[in-house]
Amino acid sequence: MYVDLLAALLVLLTGALAGVLVAVEIAVVPMLAELPGHRYVQVHRLLDPRFDPLMPTVDKVALGVGLLLVVLAPGWAAKGAFIVAEAGLIGVALVSELSNVRINRSIDTWETDRLPQGWAETRARWARSNRSRTWIGLAGFVAAIAGTCLV
Repeated sequence: MYVDLLAALLVLLTGALAGVLVAVEIAVVPMLAELPGHRYVQVHRLLDPRFDPLMPTVDKVALGVGLLLVVLAPGWAAKGAFIVAEAGLIGVALVSELSNVRINRSIDTWETDRLPQGWAETRARWARSNRSRTWIGLAGFVAAIAGTCLV
């Protein structure tokens, strides 16, 4: 019974994480790409505090739940699916911390009336990293669903 509840919670958490990433990918990233530089910086600064620290917390809680499922799930097929879900969660965290968060911190130092040279490439790099973590998050969500079906 605990395994079923944990599996449902993992699906909920990985689904929320993947859903937010997909929403950012299909709505926010294209909108940001259309903004002139000074507006991009302003809007980006407004968005970031709304996602951080909530989404990293969701990822960390999901990692803990997933780890419990890797240990407690019956059978190697379910355990394997939950291991893949865990890899997805770790992948999202790594891409976020090693790319998106670092870029966010850099953008926070920009002056809106004097953007650094290469700012458009920085914006494009942030978008590429977001696309990567979105696909990784979706893979983790699908693996969590598969693991849940196997318990």
